[in-house]
Amino acid sequence: MFKLKAFKRALRRPQRWSQRLKLTQLNLRQRIAGTMMALVTAAGLLLAAWAMLANRRLEQNVTYDLLSEELTHYEQRLHQDAGTEPLQSAQLRIYRSRDIAELPREIRRYAPGTYGPVRINKRYIRVLVRDTEFGRLYITYDTTTQLVEQRIASGILTVGVITTIFLTAWLAYGLSGRLVNPVKQLASRLSDIDPGERQLRIAAEFAGNELEPIARSVDTFLERLDGFVEREQSFTSTASHELRTPLAVIQGAVELLTEQHTASPMPTQRQTQKALARIQRAVREMADFTDALLVLSREESRNDISSGMPNSVCDLTMLLPRIIDDQQAMTRNCRISLQAHVATPIAVTAPDSMVAMVVSNLIRNAVQHCDASGVQCELKAQQFIVRNAGSIAAEQESQLFQRGHTTRPGGHGMGLYLARRICDRYGWRIALNNIERNVGGNATPCVEASLEFGLENS
Repeated sequence: MFKLKAFKRALRRPQRWSQRLKLTQLNLRQRIAGTMMALVTAAGLLLAAWAMLANRRLEQNVTYDLLSEELTHYEQRLHQDAGTEPLQSAQLRIYRSRDIAELPREIRRYAPGTYGPVRINKRYIRVLVRDTEFGRLYITYDTTTQLVEQRIASGILTVGVITTIFLTAWLAYGLSGRLVNPVKQLASRLSDIDPGERQLRIAAEFAGNELEPIARSVDTFLERLDGFVEREQSFTSTASHELRTPLAVIQGAVELLTEQHTASPMPTQRQTQKALARIQRAVREMADFTDALLVLSREESRNDISSGMPNSVCDLTMLLPRIIDDQQAMTRNCRISLQAHVATPIAVTAPDSMVAMVVSNLIRNAVQHCDASGVQCELKAQQFIVRNAGSIAAEQESQLFQRGHTTRPGGHGMGLYLARRICDRYGWRIALNNIERNVGGNATPCVEASLEFGLENS
């Protein structure tokens, strides 16, 4: 039992230490200031220690040279006169072994060599001992004054180092604040960004700043995020808009079947099959449209769309009559006619659902603005044209393909926007222009919508 409790305590110990470390974590400004102060402190201490050691070593060398030179000079004098008295001054004294009684007892025991400082009667003495032909010679030098000056210099140096450390700490904390301030500004700017705000860029606010590369990276992320949000909003908006057409077809076909069953107990097989065919086409169109929107919701890549969708080659000559039939079934007040100036099938490198959405939106837009003359569709080798009576106001020309723009009450403004997006993805060209058409010898204004698929898609 005791071992088990000890083992549990050992397991808890790292967790306690980790909690303490979390509590003692420093912020960026404190880490920068602490690092600068530590570096300056270490450099100051090393410089002070080196200065003190160098000064002491220099003082020792100078003192040794002085004592050695004086002792050598005294030996030369002894060679000239063996009775020459040793040098005696306030700081410098020479003793011979015969004068052992006068030699301070603290230095009598010293063998030849250099010693010191030796404390004698509250004075500090340096000693040089040398054996010569005249016996052992002792020379002493009073360094008390030099030691006091050294201690004063050491004190001044210590105060200077401490003052430097405090000044460095103050400057480091202030400088670290200036260094961290751009980071705080960037963090504050990012925290103030409204998630619903689009087309926002912040690199210009940090131009010439060391954080400009980070701000540019944030702008790149925001640009991609805008693209994702745009695709998501487009998906949800266009889904609710585009699914109305096949649902209306299904509803109309179901209502027709209901009327037939009500009017006649035995409806004809041809009528029933026609209504069921419309329902099947509408269901297929809803499925294709959903798949296409899922692909459009990704980042732009023509290869992804072509490889990710089935039936990547569309026969426009076979698809177009079905689209016109579906659109005609939804409106009985506007006649839709088709003129085909082609002798061979037109193959477009794109899924049927993509081509159908663009063509259906152009025809539907014309039907919504048509009059008694109806809507005229024309198919050429690489171009599909839709014409209807009316004209486009000059102030609306630049807004036709913008999301949410509509010219009729109750409209959603998503059809032409979706068509433009698909054309941009596949490199098709789409345009709406005002033209004049000769009807009964009179020039009648009308709107012409043209869709060019390009030679590379043939």
